[in-house]
Amino acid sequence: MEKLKKRNRREVLPFTDLFEMHNKILEQNVNLKTENSSLNFITEKLKEENLHLKSKTTSENVMQNNENFLELQKKLFNVQEELTELHRRKGENAQQVIDLSAALKVSDKDLVVKQSRIDSLEAEIISLKDDLKTTETQMAELESTNQLLKDEYQALQLALNSAETKLRTIQRENETMVTQLMSLKAQDAERMNFENDQFIQKQQQLMQIELAEAAKEQKSISPEKQVMGGLAMEQVVFTGVTIPTKAQIRFEAHDGEIMSARWDYAGRYFATAGADRKIKIWEISKGISAELKSTLTGSNAAVMGIDFDTSGTIILGSSNDFATRVWTIDDCRLRHTLTGHSGKVLSAKFLGDATRVVSGSHDRTLKVWDLRSKACICTKFAGSSCNDLVTSDQVIISGHFDKKVRLWDNRSSSSEPMSEMVVGGKVSSLDLSRDLNLLAVCSRDDKIQILDLRKGGGVVGTVGGEGFHVGCDWSRVSLSPSAEEVVAGGGEGGVHIWNIASGTSEGVLRGHSSTVAAVCWHPGGGNIVSVDKSKTCVVWG
Repeated sequence: MEKLKKRNRREVLPFTDLFEMHNKILEQNVNLKTENSSLNFITEKLKEENLHLKSKTTSENVMQNNENFLELQKKLFNVQEELTELHRRKGENAQQVIDLSAALKVSDKDLVVKQSRIDSLEAEIISLKDDLKTTETQMAELESTNQLLKDEYQALQLALNSAETKLRTIQRENETMVTQLMSLKAQDAERMNFENDQFIQKQQQLMQIELAEAAKEQKSISPEKQVMGGLAMEQVVFTGVTIPTKAQIRFEAHDGEIMSARWDYAGRYFATAGADRKIKIWEISKGISAELKSTLTGSNAAVMGIDFDTSGTIILGSSNDFATRVWTIDDCRLRHTLTGHSGKVLSAKFLGDATRVVSGSHDRTLKVWDLRSKACICTKFAGSSCNDLVTSDQVIISGHFDKKVRLWDNRSSSSEPMSEMVVGGKVSSLDLSRDLNLLAVCSRDDKIQILDLRKGGGVVGTVGGEGFHVGCDWSRVSLSPSAEEVVAGGGEGGVHIWNIASGTSEGVLRGHSSTVAAVCWHPGGGNIVSVDKSKTCVVWG
C-alpha cells in the first residue's frame, strides 16, 4: 500500500498541473465552439434578413410602378369615355335640332289653322251676340208667362189641398169598409168550411153505412165510391179523373223561385215551398182565388221538398241548409229540426205514420228519423246523391243522380238496397200511385217511365220525348188518382199530360213563362197545381 502511494506521488503529482491546464483548454474549446455556432446562426439569420429585405424592396418598387401604370391607364380610359360621351351628346343634339325643326314646322301649320279657327269663332261670337239679344227678349216674355203660371199653380195647390183632405176622408171610410169586408169574408169562409165539414161528415157517414151494409151482404163497395189508396183518404171521394183545360187561378205565390208544390191527402188545401225559405199553405176560395192560410218560417235556405202527414195537420220540409223541419199547420209552429246530413236535403217524406220521417240528401245518404226521440234511427248509404224519394209502408224508394232507382226495406238493418232499377238519365222525381203498384220515374233524358212494382219494376209505359224537356234536377211529376195519366212540367213552361196506357199526349197547358219546377194532381182528380221558377203558381181546372 505504501508502495502504491509512493508510486502515485512519483508518477501522478508531476502531471497534475498539466492535467488541469488540459481540462481548462478543453473547456475553452467547448465554449468557443458554442460561441462559433451561435455566431454562425446569427450570421445565417442576418443573411436571410438581408435577402428578405432586398426582395421586399424590389417588390415594393414593382408594385409602385404597377400602380402608376394602372393609374395612367384609368386616366386614359376616363378620357376615352368622356370623348365617347361628347360624341354621343353631339349626335343627340343634332337629332334634337332636326326634331325641333320638324316640330317648328308643325307648330307653324297649327298656328295657321288656329288663326283661321279664331277668325271663324270671332264671326260666331258676333252671331251669338245677336242671338243673345233675341234670347233676352224671349226671356222677358217667358218671365211674364211664368208669373202667370205661378199664380195658376197657387190656385191649383189650394184645390189640391182640398182634394187631399177629401181623399183622406175617403181612405178612412175605405179602411172601415175593407175591415168590414174582411170580417164578412172570414164569416163566409167559416160558413163554407162548416158546410164542407158537414158534407165530409155526411160522406163519411154514408160510406160507413155502405161499408156496414157491404159487410152484412158480403158485397164490395163500387169503385166510384171506394176510398183511394188506403192512406187515410176517407175525406176524398174519387169519382173519376177530369183532364184540366184552362188556368182557373194564377197568382204570384213567393218572393223567389218556387221549388215544390203538394196537395194534402184530403185535397182541402195545397202547399208551396220556395227559395225565399218559406212554406205557404193555400186554400181555394169559391174556385176563383187562392187565399193564404198560413206561412211557415224557420228554414235558413231554400225549401226543396214538402210532404203532409195523412191527417193533414203536420207538414214536412226539406231544406238546402242540410236540415229537415216539421211544422204543425194550425198554429204555424216549428216542432222539430232534424240535422245530421252533410249536404242539401232534396226530399223528405213521412214513413208510414206521423212519428217517422225519411230524408234523402246530396251527401249520398238516406236517414230515417224518429220524431218522438228526435234522433236518426237508421242511415242508408246509397252511394249517389238522392234527388227524390217516396215511401210505401216499410219500403223506401229513392231516385239518384247515378240514374238508378233503389228500393230499401226499412225493417232490415242492412245498408244494401233490396233491388235497383236503371233508367236513361239521372232521376229528378218519383211518384207512387195510390194503390202502391205503379211508380212514375222522371229522368233528365226527358222521359218518364212507369214501373210496375208488382212485376219487379217492369216498365209498363214510357212518355215524354219530343217536345218535352226536363228543366231542372228537382222537376217533380205526379200521377193522377186513377194512375191512368201522368203530368209533368217542362223547361219551356208547359204543363204536359199523357195517357199512360196509350203513351199519347192528353194536351199541354200553357200559362207559365219559365221552367215549371213541380206539378201535383188533386186527390179528387179534378185539379192540377203547378209552380215555376218565376214565382208563379197556377191552379188548372
